Amino acid sequence: MILREVLDVSKSIANYRLDMYELAKNKGFSDPEVLKINQQLDLKIQNIKNIIKDSPF
Repeated sequence: MILREVLDVSKSIANYRLDMYELAKNKGFSDPEVLKINQQLDLKIQNIKNIIKDSPF
């Protein structure tokens, strides 16, 4: 169960990174959409850290 959750969040992180890269390439790093994706990416990374921290392994 934990592994599945980590894999799902990891895929989500990869997708956010790709989206952010493409958007930043076209609009620049200070564009509000890029910043919003960056914030969402930060939350996903924090989620995966919490999952790992709270895991019994």
